[in-house]
Amino acid sequence: MTSEDRGGNRMTPVAVIGMSCRFPGAENTVRFWENLIAGTASVDAVPEGRWADRRTHAPADAAPVRFGGFIKDPELFDADFFGVSRREAQYMDPQQRILMELAWESIEDAAVRTEDIRGARWGVFVGAGADDFRLRYLMAGTLDRFGHTGTSRCMLANRVSHHFGLRGPSEVIDSGQSSALAALHRALSSLRLGECEAAVVGGVNLNLLQEVTDQVQLWGGLSPDGRCYTFDDRANGYARGEGGGCVVLKPLDAAVRDGDHVYCVIRGSATTNDGARSAPGVPSEEAQREVMLAAQAVAGVSAADVAYIELHGTGTPVGDPIEARAIGAVVGQARPQGDPVRVGSVKTNIGHLESAAGMAGLIKACLMLHHGQVPPSLNFVRSNAGIPLDELNIRLATRTEDRLFTPQDVVGVSSFGMGGTNVHVVLGALPREPENGAESGAAVWCLSGRTPEAVRETARALLDHPFRSGTPSIADVAWTLGNRTTWDHRAAVVGADWAEMRQGLEKVSAGHAFAVPGDWLNGAPTARGAYVQAAGEYVYAGDTAGVRALMGENLHKVPSLPAYPFERVSFDLPHPTSVEIPQEIPHEAAPAPQAAPADPSGTSFAEQWSGARTDTDRLWLTRAMLERELVAVLGGSVPNLDPELSFNDIGIDSMTLLEFLDRINEVTSLDMSETALFDYPTINEMAARVHKEMDSRNG
Repeated sequence: MTSEDRGGNRMTPVAVIGMSCRFPGAENTVRFWENLIAGTASVDAVPEGRWADRRTHAPADAAPVRFGGFIKDPELFDADFFGVSRREAQYMDPQQRILMELAWESIEDAAVRTEDIRGARWGVFVGAGADDFRLRYLMAGTLDRFGHTGTSRCMLANRVSHHFGLRGPSEVIDSGQSSALAALHRALSSLRLGECEAAVVGGVNLNLLQEVTDQVQLWGGLSPDGRCYTFDDRANGYARGEGGGCVVLKPLDAAVRDGDHVYCVIRGSATTNDGARSAPGVPSEEAQREVMLAAQAVAGVSAADVAYIELHGTGTPVGDPIEARAIGAVVGQARPQGDPVRVGSVKTNIGHLESAAGMAGLIKACLMLHHGQVPPSLNFVRSNAGIPLDELNIRLATRTEDRLFTPQDVVGVSSFGMGGTNVHVVLGALPREPENGAESGAAVWCLSGRTPEAVRETARALLDHPFRSGTPSIADVAWTLGNRTTWDHRAAVVGADWAEMRQGLEKVSAGHAFAVPGDWLNGAPTARGAYVQAAGEYVYAGDTAGVRALMGENLHKVPSLPAYPFERVSFDLPHPTSVEIPQEIPHEAAPAPQAAPADPSGTSFAEQWSGARTDTDRLWLTRAMLERELVAVLGGSVPNLDPELSFNDIGIDSMTLLEFLDRINEVTSLDMSETALFDYPTINEMAARVHKEMDSRNG
């Protein structure tokens, strides 16, 4: 059947314009692709200390789990960057924190300024199912009011929507191991219905509680040696993995209109359920056939168009043969014999990321289409006896293959959830445009950060970045960097070729803010002076207008440039107590936030206020006291504390304000009502009010 015959239910093509990931062995998509092409296995021993606080006894008849796919330092987070207080961040599920960083990186990768989408109808869809942090938090025995929003699963999406000010749908989808692709399917539907104009789709999973792994082991899904032998006769289960990824979606016509870089095009998706055709934990071949056929119909493609399928591919002796037979029936045997469909599984590289597994498979497939290569699937020597590959017309991709995907080729991605929710997505390549290899003659690279070190880190990351030979042009990079948020600390690199840009980056990484080749203006055309002037205006005033005016036409957004270098601050995970819980648990209030630093003199605030010589001094003391108490309530950090900003704009919620007011009344011995928080909504206004009340009381 041709694509024209299938046109009735065709889906409007959707472009993937931005990506980010944090997978085992890979902190970004560049490193992830390098690992895939190199055939790197990133399943390793359980990190030291990760499960040091087990509360329950290990299963009696099971060997301890020693392997998994883990990411580095899930407890690290740049709270100040996202305007989150240290106290609130302490009680946030690290999955929320990781998703906020991944969402930023994916939007930045799409070369979209975050300020340009505030208030826009962008949707956020997240696939997630793990509640390890919530369980650890509850078992630790110390509750904090920030723990409610910090551990609620709905906040995985809503944190992102709130931070970026996005007004479209904001949803968390849990369909088990297919959650991330189910979230993608929901996002595609939302775009098709016009509910949103673009979408951030994420998947996340963290393995923070050993008891959950013990339970999976008792269920029988784990490989004793920590390897996933997809379709191999050694298949004995999988290794649990963790991590997360995000993609930014936009209708293809809008992406082309806006000049976005398109990694690939999503042409169709579908979801089904096993529907009691098998046991709850056993996949259904019939349902898997149905979901692939439905997705292909929506995409308007036939089996002959399918060049590759990224398997669910867990490496279990039950699941693998079922998936292979479904693929053989729908694709393999519908193709000419001798022209098998290629397949592979990212789980052989990084383990099974469960609710984020579909996102790992999707990003792998997007990168395949972007680079025009097929990476190897690992751990395959001889096929499972129940998988006759030749008969099914299937071939495992076991070595790197250079295959430039044609506009007719499509790639399928499958993800199947425990309980029977199946999702299949069909991707295609965008017709390649002629490479823009021409240099503009000069360019200005704009680098900025919240701190000077962030600027230097960005320069170092650009120096280390593996730019592909011949592409992009330095003007393309300039245009892409110019479409990022401008921060308080800035640097500019001016040059006319790659050597000069690298020299400039070295200067910035060493601490310079303005990098121009030493002899750049000697005997040069007068036009070069305009680049120096525009760079100076950017560095000293943050004005990008001059830089933009010098950019040429027909420039391309450069994908996968280094993302913003977040500051890594540690927020320790809660430690479950090992004390037995009595049948009747007496109520115990959560410990109060740390007290504000006491005055060295030991005098009370009222004494200090009365002893101040001038009215100005008394007002200054009042404002300092308010700032000190607010910092104490929020655990030692108030990002963007500006005495002229409203408490709401600073990001302080109503419960925190009530606690803040209680502390003010306690310190001052006043009895201000809650309405004061609304009548005097800034530090300066509240200081004036407290000062007036103190003056009235002390006469």
